[in-house]
Amino acid sequence: MPDAFPGVVLSAEVEAADWLRRALRPWTSRGIRHVATLVPAEYPAHGRVLHRASTRLGDVRWADIAARAGRHLTAETSYGDLVGWHPDAEHQSPPRPWLEPERGSLRPDECAAVAEVLARNTATPDDCWFCIWEGYGWTVLNRLAADAPRIALEHRDCLLFRGPVSAATAFRSEPWFQSPTLWWPEDRAWCVASELDIYSTYVAATPAAVRALIEHPALEVVECTAEQDIDHGPYPTTSDKQQQ
Repeated sequence: MPDAFPGVVLSAEVEAADWLRRALRPWTSRGIRHVATLVPAEYPAHGRVLHRASTRLGDVRWADIAARAGRHLTAETSYGDLVGWHPDAEHQSPPRPWLEPERGSLRPDECAAVAEVLARNTATPDDCWFCIWEGYGWTVLNRLAADAPRIALEHRDCLLFRGPVSAATAFRSEPWFQSPTLWWPEDRAWCVASELDIYSTYVAATPAAVRALIEHPALEVVECTAEQDIDHGPYPTTSDKQQQ
């Protein structure tokens, strides 16, 4: 199925991800805890791209929600804490007026903006690797997965695709869109991860690339470190549940 996702081709060269498998920190008994579990710690800078928040009246920046709540937005601020939402059987949606950001994916325009910035921060913008988790349930992915080798990431088996950085927005099966689970250029100048079910995408790159992401008007990005905790989205980790 050569035209399944325009601009990229399915690749059997799964060894291209061997370096990444070695670089990512393993999950702990508490699941994913640190940024370095999602993107390599060895990069000199890291950034957290906040998936766009909204109300029924339109989009809103996390920083504006924080200001309204009298809080300071940090690299470890969770969306649930920001809007006072702690999901349970009776509270499956954020309190009004807030809506839930995209889980595990950038929006198409956000993904395009990230790709635009990062394409300028690699010597190989026409050669990029994209991992897509096999479990999204799309018919086209299921067909491709029937004969394709997998990249066995921890708890995440992925299909591998190759194309230009600009093709990061290629992964869609109407009405769904998915930013790549993991992606990096051939020269490994940076690495991007959109982990399942969380409200942020993490980037490991150079300080200049992270600064360019922060300055892009279509994005809301905060600088973080590899050691900081991630935003776990609406789902607590195993240890968090035990403490409740």
